[in-house]
Amino acid sequence: MKLVAGAPAKINRELRVGRIREDGYHEVFSRMASIDLADRLTAEPAERLEFSCDDEAVPLGRDNLVVRAAELLAQRAGIPALARIRLEKRVPMGGGLGGGSADAAVALLLLARLWNCAPEVRAALPELAGRLGSDVPFFLTGGEAEVTGRGEIVTPVEDNPETSLLLLVPPFPVPTAAVYRAYAGRGRLPETLEVAVPGRARFLGPNDLTAAVLQVEPRMEAYLSSAARVSDDYAVSGSGAAIVLRDVPGARDELARRHPEARLYVCRTLSRAACRLRTSPDGGDR
Repeated sequence: MKLVAGAPAKINRELRVGRIREDGYHEVFSRMASIDLADRLTAEPAERLEFSCDDEAVPLGRDNLVVRAAELLAQRAGIPALARIRLEKRVPMGGGLGGGSADAAVALLLLARLWNCAPEVRAALPELAGRLGSDVPFFLTGGEAEVTGRGEIVTPVEDNPETSLLLLVPPFPVPTAAVYRAYAGRGRLPETLEVAVPGRARFLGPNDLTAAVLQVEPRMEAYLSSAARVSDDYAVSGSGAAIVLRDVPGARDELARRHPEARLYVCRTLSRAACRLRTSPDGGDR
């Protein structure tokens, strides 16, 4: 049996960051939305745990969240981690789009099916996802959601209408850990996100990490300036380096002209139903 599923990325429509918690993580309050830019995972039976990827920059050992997800699920299920997993990488790394976290979440879903895990083990997937990383639980839900705590508390909200977006991705990653270390704010989180205010015209709200992203990687300034030239609705996604813009006429051509060295993706937001269809086993080609 060979199982295939997509692993859609996410954007942060808004990201607010508060104090450092006792566990060393920052408190966050964010609105995340799934997009149709996605990696693809294949899992099938094997005599040992094997992991491969079509991108040589992706680590293949326990530094990869997919491998750790497989080992963690097998431990919870009380079985050996026997599977051959193949990752086809499409989501840029270090872009703040959650590609690695999405891969880990979908690996849990695929392997729970491949290994025919008991209902109580499947019910534990959100808890296992939280142990793998702060963003991973969101990708078990998908669609649009408010994310709190250190990122592990996911509250689904009503999906907005499908929205066309551009992603401007510079030719360098921005390391998440370095951005959070550079973040100087220690204020209280707001009670309501700006993107949740009724009647607000903008799709994207503020990102409290933007100044820290620029501190860690000053080259981001040129890309943000270009985004501002073509749209009044743009933001850094998560901890960077991807910049999200509403897809407005002429923006695509102008950004491609100004930054031929960067990657430019045209994508759309995904509803929760569409996201679940893509992340379900054998949904990777939908």
